[in-house]
Amino acid sequence: MQMLLVGLLGLVVAVSVGMLRSEDQARTNRADVDRAAYLQDAAARLARWYDFNSATTGAQVGQIDMAQALAGAGVTPRYNLQAASSVRQTDGMVSWHVMALWLPDLVRVQGTGLDPASGVFTQGTLVSNGLPATVVHAVLNGQASQLRKFAESGRRVRLVVARLENMFAARRATDPFSYGARNWFRADACDAVQTGELPCYDTYVDLAATAAPVEAGIEAELTVNAWGLPITLSNLQGSSLVSPYSLSVRSLTPWGGVMGAIAKEP
Repeated sequence: MQMLLVGLLGLVVAVSVGMLRSEDQARTNRADVDRAAYLQDAAARLARWYDFNSATTGAQVGQIDMAQALAGAGVTPRYNLQAASSVRQTDGMVSWHVMALWLPDLVRVQGTGLDPASGVFTQGTLVSNGLPATVVHAVLNGQASQLRKFAESGRRVRLVVARLENMFAARRATDPFSYGARNWFRADACDAVQTGELPCYDTYVDLAATAAPVEAGIEAELTVNAWGLPITLSNLQGSSLVSPYSLSVRSLTPWGGVMGAIAKEP
C-alpha cells in the first residue's frame, strides 16, 4: 500500500510539472503572438504615415526623425520598440527612405540594427554561439510608394498637356484660316489679352493661378502633382513662339527633380 501511495504521489507531481510547463509555453506563445501583432500594426500605421508625408520626407536628405514619425503615425511604443531610418536613397529617378521597426532581445541577441547609409537591416547574432538570430521586425522601403507618386505625377502632367493641346485645336477650329499664324498658347498682345487667349506667362507660374484651368477645362486635381506640389506652366520659357507653337508644363519632385512635358501645336 505504501508503495502504491508513493507511486501515485510521483504521478501527481509529474502531471503537475507537465501542466505548469504547458501553461508556461502557452503564455510564451500568446506573448509572441501579441508582440508580432503589435509590430505588424505599428508597421502598417508607419507605412500609411510615410505615404501621406512623402513630400516632406522626400525633401529630407538625412534620416527621418523616428520619434516624430511614430507619434505622427499614432504608434505607442511598447515592448521596448526600436525604430531607425536610413538617409535618403536614390535610383536616379526617385528618392526614398528605408525605415525599420524591431523588438530587441537584449539578453540573447546582439548586433541588431539598420545601417543608415545603405538601409540594410541586420537581425544580429546569438550571444551564446554567434549564429544568425531572429528578432520580431519589419522593414519599410519607401521606394515603391515614391514610384507610385512619380508615375501618378507624370500622368497628371501629361493630362494637363493633352487638355492644352485640345484647347489649341478647339480655338483653331473657330478660325481655320489662321493656321500657323496664331499662337493659341499665348496672347498676341500681352497687355491686351483677348477672349480665349492665354495671358503671357514669361516665367513658370502655378497652374492653379493661371487662366488655363478655365480655358482648357483642367480639373483642380490636375493643378498639383501626387505629392501636392504645384504643376506649373510657361508660354515663354521652354516654349516656341514660332510655328509649330508650344507651351511648357513642368512640376518638381520633393527631392528637386523636374518632371516636364511640352504641349504642342496640333
